Amino acid sequence: MKRVIILLLILIVSIQTIHAHNPLSAMYYLEVKENINILNINLSQTGFHEALKKQYSKTNFEELPLTEYKQLAVNYLKENFHLVVNGTRIQLLDGGLKLGSHQTDAKFITSELPKTFESLEIKIQAFTENEQHQTVFSLLLSGKTSKVILNKKNDYSASVIFKDGLMIDNHKAFNSNYLWCLVLIPIFLVGKKLMAKPN
Repeated sequence: MKRVIILLLILIVSIQTIHAHNPLSAMYYLEVKENINILNINLSQTGFHEALKKQYSKTNFEELPLTEYKQLAVNYLKENFHLVVNGTRIQLLDGGLKLGSHQTDAKFITSELPKTFESLEIKIQAFTENEQHQTVFSLLLSGKTSKVILNKKNDYSASVIFKDGLMIDNHKAFNSNYLWCLVLIPIFLVGKKLMAKPN
């Protein structure tokens, strides 16, 4: 019986680990500085290429010159990025793309940002063509970094307010991962009771 309980616990933890693991993720990091504001994007080259192929299915990527591929990729990133700070839409301006064999990096200068952040709305639909995708949006403001995770559950968007220079999610959803704890408690108690009984 002890073996059954232990195997059951291992199975539950394994399922949770597999469920939580998501290799298709992108990192958006907005640095708010005194003279210039830069959005850095880091993502998997494979995931990026797959998203582009799905989005532009009529394009023959095998014959597409590298300069045109980069321009298509930049346009895709810009079109799928929506940022509003204090009610004002922020645009991605000049930028560049560095393609790698495993990772692609992009940098964009943004339009002017306010000196004080009160509210922020972010929606990043890039890479949603890829199943199980998630995007981490981080903000460096006044030397402090905070982040929100955008995924299918929140429609790849977030609405935040600011407290002490940090983003606070206005619509924090209940994390269903905590339900696993509720499942483990009775199993642990039953297992403990069975192990305490003499054989």
